[in-house]
Amino acid sequence: MSSVENICHTKRNAFGERLRELRQQKEISQHVLSRQVGVNWTYISKIESASLAPPSAETIRRIAQALDADENELLALAGKIPDGLRQAMKENPLLAELVRVLSKRVLPDEIYQQMIALAQEEMGIE
Repeated sequence: MSSVENICHTKRNAFGERLRELRQQKEISQHVLSRQVGVNWTYISKIESASLAPPSAETIRRIAQALDADENELLALAGKIPDGLRQAMKENPLLAELVRVLSKRVLPDEIYQQMIALAQEEMGIE
C-alpha cells in the first residue's frame, strides 16, 4: 500500500469507526440510520468497515443530525473543510494565508491549543 493509499485508508478507518461508535451509542441499526440519512444501508456498512471513503459533507451533516453528533468532528475525521471555514477563508485572505502556513507542517498540540486560546480570548469566547 502506498503512503497516499495508507493515509486515505486511515481516514476511512477513523471516520468509519467513529460512525459505528456513535450509531451504537444511539442503539440504532444501520438500516434505521440509512433511512434517516436517505442512503442505502449497505452504504453505511461499507463506510463503517472502511470499504468506502467517507461520504460528502452534506451526507455527513445528515448523519450528524440523525445521531445528535458533532458535525465538525465528523467533517474533520472525513478530511472535509466545513463550509463556514471555506467561506471565511474566501472573505479573509489573512485567514487563508494562516491556514496555508499551518498546513505546511504539523506542530505540537500545545501550540495549536495556545493559538485557539488566543483567538478565543480575542473574540471573548471561553
